[in-house]
Amino acid sequence: MLTEAIKSGDISREEVPAYVARQLRRVVGSGFVEVWGPIDDGPSDDDEAFEAYRTLLTPEAIAAADPSNGRRLYERTCAVCHVMYDEGGIIGPDLTGSNRTDIEYLLSNVLTPSEEIQDDYRMVIVTMRDGRTLIGNVSNETERQLTLRIVGRGDVALEKSEIQSREVSANSLMPEGLFRTLTDEEVLDITSYLHTSEQVALPDQ
Repeated sequence: MLTEAIKSGDISREEVPAYVARQLRRVVGSGFVEVWGPIDDGPSDDDEAFEAYRTLLTPEAIAAADPSNGRRLYERTCAVCHVMYDEGGIIGPDLTGSNRTDIEYLLSNVLTPSEEIQDDYRMVIVTMRDGRTLIGNVSNETERQLTLRIVGRGDVALEKSEIQSREVSANSLMPEGLFRTLTDEEVLDITSYLHTSEQVALPDQ
């Protein structure tokens, strides 16, 4: 039903995040990819993409951008997985104290997130005997249970006796090419928000 809704235009492709698309691909198959589009493809030329964003994200351009709108974009794009200023999900690292004002660090993590993944944030794909597929990070494991931290659901405890297969993916839960879904102005705004040292207000509705 979701595939048909995207195909007909009732639901836009942008409303289905890449991490959800990856899970649906495993369940629905190639038919979903044909409608949603390539899921794992990053920029065709990493060096070219890095250089383009280095040229865009100058200190002067970032200073002139709108961090308030950047916060709005961040909450739509990043907050489901990342905490910043004590708000957001805990699927990925807390960004409050990260090196987020370093453009090279930022571009590396946004453009090629699968290049280097901390063990605590590796994506684990679990297929249950009842046919369900769950994707998340392992938050706890005992002899009898595996607990996954799943985007939008928090911690989910699974009985190991009910697990059919378990796979650690080489891909990050964070989709590659995230900036490609934003305009240059939006990239500047979200970067200006990431450069803030304290929380800013959301723009007036």
